Amino acid sequence: MKISMSEITTLPAPLEEDLPAFAAAGFDAAEIQVAKVQRYLDRHGIGELVDLLAGHGLKATGAIGLAPSGPALLLSRGAQFETYLAGLRREFEICKALGIDNIGIGADASRWVDDPAWQKGAVGNLRRAGRMAADHGLRIGVEFMSLGEPIGPFVLDTLAETRRLVGEANDPAVGVNVDFFHHFRGGGSVAELASLGRGEIVGVHVTDARDMAKSNLGDGDRVLPGDGVIPVGDYRDAIMSTGYDGYWTLELLNEDLWKKPPLDAARIGLASMRAFMAPDKIPAA
Repeated sequence: MKISMSEITTLPAPLEEDLPAFAAAGFDAAEIQVAKVQRYLDRHGIGELVDLLAGHGLKATGAIGLAPSGPALLLSRGAQFETYLAGLRREFEICKALGIDNIGIGADASRWVDDPAWQKGAVGNLRRAGRMAADHGLRIGVEFMSLGEPIGPFVLDTLAETRRLVGEANDPAVGVNVDFFHHFRGGGSVAELASLGRGEIVGVHVTDARDMAKSNLGDGDRVLPGDGVIPVGDYRDAIMSTGYDGYWTLELLNEDLWKKPPLDAARIGLASMRAFMAPDKIPAA
């Protein structure tokens, strides 16, 4: 298993602090957070970022953003979608320069739906974005998100819904991202994960959740794998059974970790991921 750490796990820290910390802790791979990279590039060239990663022996394994603030990949239309695509093209160009081969894009919020038949337009959007991603050597991982108000709910909040929409798009450059937290909160099963085809999975976000009612869980209730109630060992084994050979990325929006120096957070994260990789450390449910 190949492991990585997402910059979302150290979200308050700037890129020039958290990436070196990941390497110092022992990670050799990192998932970049799009907004952090864009802030870095406001002051530096892309070549400097390439050198920073190489200098610390880090491979950029993927890119991820936060939830969109308005209609985006699935719900924007017309001129709004063209504007969205222009921004997405810039993200793709950054990914290509960094040697990244996948980008995770979260579902749009349900409150932005203005057409009950929104899925038809979403399929067209996915196909256009998929063609552009392929031109940059990328795959898009559509990420379903299960959250309540005020952030959610989202138009895709289960794996089943996401698979259906991605299947309709039928583009090899478009697959699904699986986030343990969202799958668990949305009532997803281990059997669903095991039924995924190897090529369907673009990326995996590893996390756990506090012991509380699923409907009350928020992003801030994520905890390290093995410290919560998600059957992370079963999730791991189910996904491995599909033949998935990509990265397993630690992604937590956890304020306790955010308050720690990036190096401390990275060391804790690495120890947690090493335990997650060992079947005898995290028993099946």
